[in-house]
Amino acid sequence: MCNFATYIFKDEPEQPAREGGESDSGSDDDDDGEGPPKKKSRSERKKEALLAQQKKEKEKPVRQMLEKPVDPAVAAELQAQRDREKLPLEERLLQFKTMLGEKGVATGSTFEKELSKIVFDPRYLLLSATERRACFDAYVREKLEQERAEKKRRMKEAKEKFQELLAEAELHGKSSFSSFGSKFGKDPRFKAVEKMRDREDLFNEFVGELHKKEKEERREKKEKAKKEYLAMLAEQTSFTRKTKWSTAKKLLENDERFKAVESSSSREQMFRDHVEKLGDESLSDIEEEAEREKRLAADAAIAARQREVEAELGDKLRERDLESEKHRLQEHQERFNALLVDLVKSAEATWHEARRVLRKDERYAECDLLDKEKKESAFNEHVRTLEKKRRDAFFIVLDEHPKITTQTRWKEARRIIQDEEETFSKVASNSERKVERDYRDWQEMRHDNAVREFKDLLKETKIITYKSKRMIEENEQHLKDILAVLENDKRWMRMSENHASERDRILDEYIEVLHRKGTPPPPTQQERERRRKDVVA
Repeated sequence: MCNFATYIFKDEPEQPAREGGESDSGSDDDDDGEGPPKKKSRSERKKEALLAQQKKEKEKPVRQMLEKPVDPAVAAELQAQRDREKLPLEERLLQFKTMLGEKGVATGSTFEKELSKIVFDPRYLLLSATERRACFDAYVREKLEQERAEKKRRMKEAKEKFQELLAEAELHGKSSFSSFGSKFGKDPRFKAVEKMRDREDLFNEFVGELHKKEKEERREKKEKAKKEYLAMLAEQTSFTRKTKWSTAKKLLENDERFKAVESSSSREQMFRDHVEKLGDESLSDIEEEAEREKRLAADAAIAARQREVEAELGDKLRERDLESEKHRLQEHQERFNALLVDLVKSAEATWHEARRVLRKDERYAECDLLDKEKKESAFNEHVRTLEKKRRDAFFIVLDEHPKITTQTRWKEARRIIQDEEETFSKVASNSERKVERDYRDWQEMRHDNAVREFKDLLKETKIITYKSKRMIEENEQHLKDILAVLENDKRWMRMSENHASERDRILDEYIEVLHRKGTPPPPTQQERERRRKDVVA
């Protein structure tokens, strides 16, 4: 203040001297008398104005310094310095970080960019400039780590929920992501994974594991089926080295272990590998033959004793025993045939299948006089009889069926047979190939019968003679007369329905043959000719 006062008073003019001068001047004027003041020159006026301006300029900084208020930022900083001394550093750091969190400071930003958010908060001044930047950087690093951890947690949770969705979606090893997405795209668990690529990666990983698991399960299932199939083959006591695959297949095809092996070629190959290790006789044959020989040995012992008695009694008793033995053999044969009639009902049965059923019957042991070959021969004869009966019944059904004729193609007939299972199940074979063969045989047989009957009709028609061809050529009325006679016969109508063109051809050929033969020989000559042929035959 002393300097400012000294500076102010130093620049001011000395008033007393100036006043005294004026007094002197005034006294002079008074002495001279009253008159107008002295006019200043232009240069004097400029000099006075310049001095006044210089004075004003000198006084301006002093006024500004005296009048200018204190800067709030400076005042706030001074106050903050005093407040910082009252709080420990840890508390100030905590309040500063709390402020950063409340102001929403972004983790990816810088101190300069976020300054506008925090500079006007009183807690901003709790730290010095260096401490503020250091605390800001530490806060950003911590928050960034927290956000990363939170993001990782959310991603893990989203992944777990997505995997739950995958587990519930009933997927398999060949499922596609597109079909999965179209079906579950609106599920919150699907949307929880933000990127489509991440969803597809998780899906492919899950499906890949499913594919591996399914592949392993298929391999284990296949291996298990193979072991069970081989065990089933080992249980079959009727198999020999010569057993055919077709026979074994019919015997085994209803067993679940047979069906478990999906490949037919694998089944056949394992069967062939199995039978190669077997002998020419089956285990059941060996056991059966051993039991039969045992029974026959007992019978032979009895027979030997009887022969000893017969030797003592003579030839008459021996002849009687031979007749008795022959009678016993016939009884065994009849008993076995009756057993076949009672137990073997299907023409599709094989000897191996039938023998397993026959052995369970007590009457089978009463047929010991028949060896294996005779029993199998009797079985084959029985099956042929059954097959003939079935085939004849099948032909009768075809004859009576309204939709099937000898001209019906096999494809159409097969459809009818399959649709009318109840009608054909008891008369048709289980093999489609065999049914087709029977059907074609029926067509051929019925066609041959129709042709033969039609030819008999022509022979019975007296109006047709060796003159018929010439008469028809001369006048067609004779042909009309012939047709009028034939058309009323069922044999003509049967040929007309199915073989009209062939009917006309046979008629023409018959008339031609009669024409070539000419006049027939007299009846006596015909009789001699017939007898001669019979003798030659």
